[in-house]
Amino acid sequence: MRSFVTLIAATSVAISSAMAAYAQAPVPKASDVLAKYGEVEGWTVYTNQTRGDCLIVRDYGSGSVQMGVTANQDLGYLGVFSKADIGLTNGTKSEVFVSIGGHLYGGVATSTHGELKGGYSGGYILTDNPEFKRAVAKKYEMIVFPETKGMFVVDLKGTYKAMAMGRKCLKH
Repeated sequence: MRSFVTLIAATSVAISSAMAAYAQAPVPKASDVLAKYGEVEGWTVYTNQTRGDCLIVRDYGSGSVQMGVTANQDLGYLGVFSKADIGLTNGTKSEVFVSIGGHLYGGVATSTHGELKGGYSGGYILTDNPEFKRAVAKKYEMIVFPETKGMFVVDLKGTYKAMAMGRKCLKH
């Protein structure tokens, strides 16, 4: 899981201006040292001992979802990865969308395909959008790449409690 690159959706079509303030993205790297902090409703919370932040991870069927925020909680990310062919090309930046509770959230993702451990493909999007954060926490499913050949559904059950445990982890 450490080798996953991550994906998060920002609102509308534009990338948040807050991202420019960060020289280094908050997504974990394969070299980061992760330690299990706890588990809740199918989610595992990890403390990233290298970066001083925390992340939550859940495996679903043929994929995995990963979320986290910077230590100061200003910027977050969401990563969604699948073993299925979702039409990504390595290193490309493309507009991506997710649908949560009937609302469409979009942004620009840097994608990767075939380089991730276990044959996963995915990408990441960064956000500072509180509406998106609330939707992820309160809704039960997320449709990734809606209305495309690569569309898949992610079960968000337990996300609210996992995010709460992640915030608790950040305080340690």
